[in-house]
Formats: sequence, C-alpha cells, structure tokens
Amino acid sequence: MQRIDIHVFTLGDDSWSAIEDALGDRRLNKARPARYAGDLATAIAKYEHEPSPGLLIIETREAPAPLFSQLERLSAVCRGETDLILVGGHNDVGLYRQLLRRGVFEYLNLPLDSRHLAEILINVCAGPDSGRQGRLISFIGASGGAGSTSMANNVAWQLGKVYADEVTLVDLDLSSGTVGLDFNLESPQTVAQALAQVDRLDDQMLERFLVSYNDNLSLMTAPGDCGTPADLDTVALDAFLAVLRRNAAWVVLDLPRHWGGWVRHVLDASDEIVVTAAPTLGSLRNAKSAVDLLAAGRRNDAPVRVVLNRAGGNPKTDIPAKDFAGTFGSKPAAIMPSEPAAFAAAVTRGQTVGESARGARLTEPLRRLAIQVSGRPEPRKPKGFSWPRLLPATLAWSR
Repeated sequence: MQRIDIHVFTLGDDSWSAIEDALGDRRLNKARPARYAGDLATAIAKYEHEPSPGLLIIETREAPAPLFSQLERLSAVCRGETDLILVGGHNDVGLYRQLLRRGVFEYLNLPLDSRHLAEILINVCAGPDSGRQGRLISFIGASGGAGSTSMANNVAWQLGKVYADEVTLVDLDLSSGTVGLDFNLESPQTVAQALAQVDRLDDQMLERFLVSYNDNLSLMTAPGDCGTPADLDTVALDAFLAVLRRNAAWVVLDLPRHWGGWVRHVLDASDEIVVTAAPTLGSLRNAKSAVDLLAAGRRNDAPVRVVLNRAGGNPKTDIPAKDFAGTFGSKPAAIMPSEPAAFAAAVTRGQTVGESARGARLTEPLRRLAIQVSGRPEPRKPKGFSWPRLLPATLAWSR
C-alpha cells in the first residue's frame, strides 16, 4: 500500500463519521487524511492556491447541472494524478455513469457504508505495481497442543480442492514447525533462508523455494532447528509476504504460539485470522483474550474466527461447545470432533484428513471453514446430466 494524502470535504458529522471509520482500516495505515468543512466550491478555492492531494473525498448536495460545472472547475485546479470520490444523495444510475465518464473514481450514495468505502479506498491507495494480491490467512493456537498446525494444513488443502486455485502454505514456526513432517516433504530452501535473501527474492526465485504437494498446494517449510533465531524483521517479512501473495490466490501461514512483535504484525496484516482452541478453561481464556485484542483493530475486516478442536474427547472434563460459544456470543467457526486416530493416520501417510478414509467426520467442517476464510462464494455444484424421460411406446409412427 502506497503512502497517500487524502483530503476529505464534508457537510456534516454523519458522513464524516462513516468516512473516519473507513480511514481507520488497518490496511490504510499509510494514508494521511485531513478533514475540511465544505463541498466542491470549498475544494476549488483551496486548490487554486495549493497542490491537490492524491485523493479527494467530497460530499456534495448539488443538482446534476451545477455539479458537472463545478467538476470542470475542480479539474482545472487539481493535479492530473488526483483521484476523486464523490459522496451525494442522488441514487441515479444515469448520473453515476456520467460521473465515471468524466473521470470521477467513484460516486457513493448517502448514507455511507464504511466497510464498502474502505474497500474502495484500498483500491485507490494500492500501489501501481501491486497487481495480484492473494488472500493472507493466519492460523495461531490459543494454547499449546490445540492443533493449529493441523487446521492450517487441512484448510490449505481444502482451499485448493474446493476452488482449484493456487495455495501456498508457509511454516513460520522456524524453530519447532512441523508442516514439513506432516506432509513428509521439505522445501528446497527453508523460510529462514528465504527471509535471509528477501532483497533478491522475486517471482522466479520463489519457484525454486517451494515444494509442490499437488497441482494446487505448495509448501515452504521451517528449518525445525532450535538454534534458529525466533525474532523476525518485519520489513523483511512484509517483502517476503508481498512476493508470496503475487503468486498464489491464498497464502496460509502457520504461526508460532507466542505474541512477539512480529507475530502480532503478521496478524494485523492478515485478511483472515483463525484461532484454534481446545475445550479447556485455559485455552478458552486465551482464545477470548486474543479475539478481543485483535478484533479492536479489524472493524472493516472479517471477524477473527475461532475453531473449537477435539470437541467431545473427554466429556467429563471438557468445556461443552455451548458454553464455549456463550463466552464469545456466537458459535465457533468450526467445531472439530475429537478424532486423534484419523489425524495420526493421515500424518503417518503424509496426507491431510480429507485424503484419509478415516477422516470422514472431519472433512465437512474443514471444507466449510475453508469456504469461510476464502473470501469467495461457495462454488456451485454442476448439475448432473439426466436423460430425457422415455415416452410411452404409443408414438405416432408406431401406431
């Protein structure tokens, strides 16, 4: 996301409140907004004497005829690279098309939807070379042994299977990561090696770092070496993730279970966050704390998703799913039944549970979770072909 100055001209607090919410989106952290009271006329007077910013958001209540006249005057005093988003009260498709033909980036009706506006602002503020941006999905455990890595592995595989598109699974638990062991694969070079030479990492070089599991899923594994430094440079991480996101529809990250600075940095940059918890009091407490902390900065994002793993394994001591849901005020994104034998059998074969005959009870909740975090609608099932109904033998030519 590029740095950009945004000047906002509003005629009231209601529109500014929605715009302010949109500008507070974590993905717009490089934007530099400034608010002014006024409309198109105010903006015209201002930029007759000073340079216009990269983006203007202007509220107007003008009728179409004077509106077009003011747009021409504004165009005459603004720099050619200034984008304009107009906010008004005319819900008219014809007006909308005319405004776009005149170079307006977007026209939005009042009242404003802050989430919709945030997505538009992100499109405007994206750098000219940003290109494709794969969806970044981070998995982290609420407690040790909650099964976050298993969730990341299986959801990554499900994404590729459901959508037949490219998925890259990255193990960022450098000292203790097990993604390579789980799939019985090791990437030619580890994540640590990629980060050490991120200044040279490009799309072609990335291909040599990944190992393919199937046509849709590629892996980059961790060193699995306790001597590997646990602290990562966030600048190098951002550059690394940018290359990954240019080359896959989804980048799935398996994060270590600690709240170091770089882990929080990655979580804040993620499009989706999945917190995996076990049905224990400690795991429930940690999951609630994580969700409350992360949700505060994600007003325009998908909610932090909580997975209750290993449910029903020990009914006498486990926290019931309904009590777990009551703590969060909603059902978990997925409830995974306790099937340790199915997971163990899959890992022994270097597979996911979706490929294992013993994983039938686990496949559907994992598939549904993959659809939730995909950012895409569920693919429609192709309609089966059916032969025409046979007509009775009393056809005209048989009589």
